[in-house]
Amino acid sequence: MTVLQSQVIQSLEGLSDDNLQFLLDMIQRFMRTDQMAKKDNNKLAMERNGIHRLGSLEGLDLIDADYDIDECNNEIAEMFGVNGI
Repeated sequence: MTVLQSQVIQSLEGLSDDNLQFLLDMIQRFMRTDQMAKKDNNKLAMERNGIHRLGSLEGLDLIDADYDIDECNNEIAEMFGVNGI
């Protein structure tokens, strides 16, 4: 056991059960557990395999490279009533 671990254990001595439960809840909530690390590893594996969750399309090319989006400017302006710009 390291010196720091010993200091932590000594600081816990004498605390009430309520305080110990609160600390345990905070540790479990904010510290990385093996299960959380496993979820992160699964997410990285999904990204490496090209699998994307719904809503995670940021950075993907969704428009064909040959598509000229400016070609539709007049129709879009007409739809929104801003002709003559």
